[in-house]
Amino acid sequence: MKALKAGDVASALSSRQRNKLAGEAFRTYADAVLADDELTAEEEETFFDVCDAVGIDGDKLQLRDSDLLFRLVIAKVNDGRLDAIPHPHVMTKKDEVVHLEMVAGLMKEVTLREFRGGSAGFSFRIAKGVRYRTGAFRGRSVVVGTELQVADSGPLAVTSSRVVFLGQQKTIEIPYSKLVGVEVFEDGIRFSASNRQNAPLFKLENDEVVAATVNAAVQRFNA
Repeated sequence: MKALKAGDVASALSSRQRNKLAGEAFRTYADAVLADDELTAEEEETFFDVCDAVGIDGDKLQLRDSDLLFRLVIAKVNDGRLDAIPHPHVMTKKDEVVHLEMVAGLMKEVTLREFRGGSAGFSFRIAKGVRYRTGAFRGRSVVVGTELQVADSGPLAVTSSRVVFLGQQKTIEIPYSKLVGVEVFEDGIRFSASNRQNAPLFKLENDEVVAATVNAAVQRFNA
């Protein structure tokens, strides 16, 4: 049996199969580049040269591999390279630079209640000669848990000196000099500050990008 050459194999594959194999090969390459969670300027230049070679632009990358795009941002930040947004929403102070802005939801904890021990209340007939009598048996409202709900929304900015939330109802500012802790969750991030009794919790599209940017910005701020 005659062995197939590389060109014969390529021609035997459909366009969809070729695109799938190319995508898998590119993903393997990207995973190798980002294995250490750092991306140097030289590695970034080479990475996008490869993207151009295989016909992947920024829009395709965001549409097809949005998680990969976030990993690129985190790896670049971990290398100490922070971007500067030219026209941010937040009004900057002197010498302040905005490194990142992302739409966020400020969360609040809401108490859940239910009625137990009877109906949700009681009723009586309003008519001449009918009196309201105390001591009627009623259900009682008890706490059964809590849930998080969005209380406000707006851009969350990470700058060279602070984290700022510009909500529709309120503004929250956390200077790095007061920041004492950051908690990262699956779909949100919480900032603890020495000058705030309650630590604000924000729901984000990608909390790890924000956390990495804050970490790098704080290190630069304290350097």
